[in-house]
Amino acid sequence: MNQGTWDKIRVVQYGCGKMGRILMRYLLEKGAEIVGAIDTDESIIDHDIGEIAGLNRQTGIKVKCHEETVLDNCDADIAILALQSYLPDMHKPILECVTRGINVITTSEEALYPWTTSPAITNQLDALAKRTGCTIVGSGMQDVFWVNFPALIAGGVHKISEIEGAVSYNVEDYGIALARAHGVGLTPEEFEKTVAHSLSMPAYVWNSNEALCMKMGWSIEKTQQKAIPVLADHDVKSETLGQVIKKGNAIGMSAVVTTLTHQGIVVETQCIGKVYEKGEGDLCEFTIHGEPDTRFSVSKPDTVAHTCATIVNRIPDVLHAPAGFFTMDKLPIPRHQTYPMFLNIGEC
Repeated sequence: MNQGTWDKIRVVQYGCGKMGRILMRYLLEKGAEIVGAIDTDESIIDHDIGEIAGLNRQTGIKVKCHEETVLDNCDADIAILALQSYLPDMHKPILECVTRGINVITTSEEALYPWTTSPAITNQLDALAKRTGCTIVGSGMQDVFWVNFPALIAGGVHKISEIEGAVSYNVEDYGIALARAHGVGLTPEEFEKTVAHSLSMPAYVWNSNEALCMKMGWSIEKTQQKAIPVLADHDVKSETLGQVIKKGNAIGMSAVVTTLTHQGIVVETQCIGKVYEKGEGDLCEFTIHGEPDTRFSVSKPDTVAHTCATIVNRIPDVLHAPAGFFTMDKLPIPRHQTYPMFLNIGEC
């Protein structure tokens, strides 16, 4: 291909649920070409992605359930994996793409910076991606709002002793498995016996804390977390569980993650997942303790929409990044992509 040639970016959407539908719409509206779509939901298999994405038009690309068939029969530049949160669950889908030399960007929260939480899987995927010449990146709302946003504001602060953050999301938006994992409906005693002492996987802000440290050039001494129930002060209806949560029982939890650095600076973020009531919105606020103390926030951010927009806007950065498992702290500042989102391929 001659230098200076511009081509449409060819994308496979792997996971066509709530986020996948938004991602596909954003991709098509930005001028990307979706060349395959994968999901196991029987209600959408063999449906055109134009219908799934709510565009009221046919594209000729239908959702299929066999990833091997889709990936073997399209020439994709990149796959968007909107599946699960943790790398052990994401290992096989990422392998399916990387073994074929297809770049990957994923909404997996752990993939943001997984070197300490899943080192064996990350190293294996890193080595394979380098051999096949492709790149793996984890991104989403936390890329912009939980890492780059605090890092940017820190550039206006003289001394820092601690960065303290609080973020939240509505567990009703993410299904029954996540609601149960957050202890929704449990009594305080049940929460203490189960969730509080079984939080074996890293909370979502574990990986964003460590990515922020890497972005700031701080070396990590250790990261630790604890789970605290969020208790209802009156009866609350959970549509996801189909039940009323009694006053005094858990409507979710706050996972508090503390990262200590060798520079003496502490990053502590609480990640609150709970059943929202009418009028409540997501939370994203940070305080930099130092000289001067600085507090900043985003009012009721739309976590799902911000995640999908960040993923789509990040695609050119992934395609220009070195091969391997390339964490987002090493990428340039995210930037808005206008229509049409093409890739300057250069020589190849």
